[in-house]
Amino acid sequence: MKIAIHTLGCKNNQLESSTILDEFINNGWDVVEFNSIADAYIINTCTVTAKSDSHSRSFIRKAKKTNPDAIIVVIGCYAQTSAEELSKIEDIDLIIGNVDKFRTFELVNNYKKSALPDIIVKDVLKYKEFDEKKVFSASGRTRINVKVQDGCNYRCSYCIVPFARGPSRSNKIENVVKQIADVSKHYSEVVLTGIHLGQYGLDLKPDVNLSVLLRELENISSLKRLRLSSIDPLEITDELIETLSNSKKICRHLHISLQSADNDILYSMNRRYTVEQYSDIINKLTNKIDGLAIGSDIIVGFPGEDNIKFENTYNNLNELPICYLHVFSYSIRKGTIASNMPDQVPPEIKKERNKLLKELSDKKNYQFRKGFKDKILEIIPEFQRDRNNNALKGLSDNYISVQLDADDSYKGSIVPVKIIKVTKNNVVGVLNS
Repeated sequence: MKIAIHTLGCKNNQLESSTILDEFINNGWDVVEFNSIADAYIINTCTVTAKSDSHSRSFIRKAKKTNPDAIIVVIGCYAQTSAEELSKIEDIDLIIGNVDKFRTFELVNNYKKSALPDIIVKDVLKYKEFDEKKVFSASGRTRINVKVQDGCNYRCSYCIVPFARGPSRSNKIENVVKQIADVSKHYSEVVLTGIHLGQYGLDLKPDVNLSVLLRELENISSLKRLRLSSIDPLEITDELIETLSNSKKICRHLHISLQSADNDILYSMNRRYTVEQYSDIINKLTNKIDGLAIGSDIIVGFPGEDNIKFENTYNNLNELPICYLHVFSYSIRKGTIASNMPDQVPPEIKKERNKLLKELSDKKNYQFRKGFKDKILEIIPEFQRDRNNNALKGLSDNYISVQLDADDSYKGSIVPVKIIKVTKNNVVGVLNS
C-alpha cells in the first residue's frame, strides 16, 4: 500500500504530518511523492488565509485526478473549521479535525467507501490534553521540530487559529526533556515549536514557563543547537532575555510577531501591546545579544488601514532592527471579529502594500547579512546541495543561509565558516581552519 501526503502551513503541521506518516510506515505502507500513484492521499490543511483554503482545495483535486480510486483524506485546521464546506466537495472520503488527526492511520485502514464523506470533527475548544507524539522520520534533514505546546488562549480579531487549534496546552517538562535528549543524538539542531510557544507551561501544575524549560534543555549533553519558533512580544520577559543571553545552545534568532506597526491597527487587532512596547523589547534583545536575527509577521490591508496608518507601519518597521518580514495580506476569516469590521481595504491596495513591505524586508535582510562579512559563523550544511551551483548550503545560528565549497563529509555537522562574500542573493563562506 502506498501513501502520499501534502502539508500546508506552519512547522507544527509539518511535524504532525511526519508523526502521522510514521504510523503508516510502521504498518508497512510505502511513502510516495504526492504526484505519484498512491492508495491514499492526505492533505494536511492550513486555514490562516483564504489562499491557504484555496491551496488545500487545489491539492484535493490534484490527488483525485492522479488516482480516482484512491482514498482522499483531508485533515487539520481547514478540516476543523470548515468540515461542512469541505463535505460538499465530491472528491473527499475522510474529513478529520485536529482532535482526531493522530488517528488518521486507523481511520484510513478501516475506511469503507461510501457516497458521502466520513466526518470526524470534534469540538476542539473543549480539548484540554496535549498530544504527546514522537517523530523520528525526518530523514534527509539536518534539523528536527519538536512540538511542546498547542493551541492559543487569545482572541486576536483577525485570527481563526484558536477555533482551529483550541485552548493552550503544554507537554510536561519531563516529556520534552526526554524527547529532545533522544532526537538530539541524531540531529544537529532541534527546533522548539508551538502554536503559541510563549504560553508554554502556564497550564501545567505546578505551572512553569518557557525560560524554565529552556534552562532544563540547556543541560542535555547531546543537544548541540536549539532554535525557537515564533513567539509573542509580551512573552519576552527579562527572565527570558537573561536565559537567551546566557545560553550556549539557543540560536541567536527570534521570530517575534508584530502584525502591524501602527498603534490604532494593533488596538483593532486586539494585539495587547503598542509599537513602543514592541520596540523596547527588540532593543533590549539586540543590546543584550550580539548578532541576533529578529524576524516578524506583518499583516497589510487590515480593515481601517488607510494610507497614513500604512505609512506609520512602513516607517516604524524601517527603523526597527528587524532583519526580515513575513508579509501577509489580510484575509477575511468567517467567525472572527474583523470579518464584520467596516473599511475593508481593496485587494489591489493590499497587493501594492504587500509588495512594498517585501521590498523593505529584502533591503533590511541584505543590510543585516552584510554586517557579517569577514566574520565567523557556524552553519549546518544540509544533505541536499544547492541546485544552481552544487555548493553545500546551510543555516547559521542567526538565520543566514551560507553557501560553502566543501565535500560531503561536512553535511549535517556544525561547521565554522568565514564569510567572504555577501550579495543581495547569497552569502558565501570558506572553511575556517
